[in-house]
Amino acid sequence: MYKMSGLLSVILLVFISGCTTTSSSFTTPYSTADKGNISSDFDKEKAASTRLSLGLRYLSQGDYEKAKFNLDKAFDHLPKNENVLRGFAWYYEKVSENELAEQYYKRALKVNNKNPALLNQYGVFLCRNNRLQESLKLFDASTKILSNKDVGGTFENAATCSLMAGDAEQAEIMYRRALNHNPRQRDSLLGMASIEYDKTRYNRSRSYLSRYELIAKHTPRSLWLSIRTESKLGNMNAVASYGIKLEQLYPDSQQTADYLDTKSQWLK
Repeated sequence: MYKMSGLLSVILLVFISGCTTTSSSFTTPYSTADKGNISSDFDKEKAASTRLSLGLRYLSQGDYEKAKFNLDKAFDHLPKNENVLRGFAWYYEKVSENELAEQYYKRALKVNNKNPALLNQYGVFLCRNNRLQESLKLFDASTKILSNKDVGGTFENAATCSLMAGDAEQAEIMYRRALNHNPRQRDSLLGMASIEYDKTRYNRSRSYLSRYELIAKHTPRSLWLSIRTESKLGNMNAVASYGIKLEQLYPDSQQTADYLDTKSQWLK
């Protein structure tokens, strides 16, 4: 019913100079502010910052060889910097070397176990590897650190992991807490809309979808949920409108295939 890839992958995009990401920081491993933790007062620190930035850029582009080369150079300059170590952790995640990734997460935590972004990133890693209870503990620790600038994103991650653990009630609590901190947390709005639909509270589902549409572009998931919600509420004009958008914007999506297979059901 819920797919980790839909929510968690958003979190694993990088914020590096010249790059942008979708909102929900599920939660991005790096921000410009994170890189700023490497002071530019000394040459080796400037060099490490530059190499880290390049490594992350190449990593986000899928050029793993160049990413590793630049991360190695950053490590040569600052082998005990938490963000350099996080960079290696993310690199090893991307190349599916999970044991090495975890080693670097643990090394980074030894340097600073009060970094909320690091705790969040490690939590995402554990969640992706089905170590759900461990990940929830890290998310909880991250939300309690005052310097966490994206508490909403962290609660959203916790909600996703709760769903993976089969705990929809806990997920609802986490989504609500995410929205308390950031009412524009788009994946939390969509998550709540889905939960309300599953609980047959269709007007509430519509309300969350309306809020979502004010701040985010339509996705196959949001359009498909809107079709089903409006059908339950008897608004066939809206069903037809959302159906047209789904077919036109995402003709090759699984949701469009599902809609076309059952189109007569939704438009009757």
